[in-house]
Amino acid sequence: MLIVANTVLVIITNRNNTALSVVLAPVLVLVSVAVRAGAWMEEERSATDATLGSKYDTAMKGTFDMATIGTMASFGLQGTIAFGYLKTPGSNQGKDDPPLDLSVCYATSTISLIMMMICAMPLALLPANMLKNLIEVVENLRNVVLAALAMMALVVSVEFLDGFVVLSVCPEAVALVLDYAVEFFSREAGGQKLSWLDFVFRIVAAVGFSLMTGLYGAFLGTDNYSVYLKAAMFILLLAVLSSLSRLAIPIDVPEEIGGVVQMGIAGIVVIFPAAALIASIPLVLKVFLDLYLNR
Repeated sequence: MLIVANTVLVIITNRNNTALSVVLAPVLVLVSVAVRAGAWMEEERSATDATLGSKYDTAMKGTFDMATIGTMASFGLQGTIAFGYLKTPGSNQGKDDPPLDLSVCYATSTISLIMMMICAMPLALLPANMLKNLIEVVENLRNVVLAALAMMALVVSVEFLDGFVVLSVCPEAVALVLDYAVEFFSREAGGQKLSWLDFVFRIVAAVGFSLMTGLYGAFLGTDNYSVYLKAAMFILLLAVLSSLSRLAIPIDVPEEIGGVVQMGIAGIVVIFPAAALIASIPLVLKVFLDLYLNR
């Protein structure tokens, strides 16, 4: 049903019917793989296979959850863009068919749907030699979804920020360099990874994408963008990119207060995504209030 809905959205905004083959081809491949995998299923599992199966379940759950977030975010933004162009046809003048922003959202939703299908297949029952390689593939697929979401956020923000969108990458680069520098010069053992932080970063990314979608849909096709709108979109972009980077590269939180510098950097890096999201909320309210008063 999701793939059908995705196809309908593409057909609405794209006169090229070859988009159907782009959607259906991966589905046919996955169905063929599932049928082939059915021949390798075994009734009895050894202790080694059970351990690998447990590792696969863990990797699959993380990738499936991330693919679900990617599907929700890309579908929401893709639908907003599609019907936004129908609402204001003039905003699509001079753009390719389909426009770049819609194409990137469509690619992200397609990738996320394929990841969900892969994780939903009963591949944990494959032989041990195949399952071991599959675990690494599934773990890497999670990073593919994160990269697609980051690219979608950047492309959407270019509409408002132009070349200044590049500045949103600078805080992440500085944070990663400082974090790696502290770990490199620290002789003590690394810290611990808190599992609940992943949930917080997912919430920040989801809420950030939702607010970006609302701004994009409300102001698509307007004559000019206010400084408040640009500031809100920039800070939201910082929140989304920072949360996605934390999910891709988890930060080690020191177990003990041994190094003040390490604790300070880890604290800033961990808190920054949520702080940026909270800072953007007053700007978003200001922008929508002005839109309502001047409608």
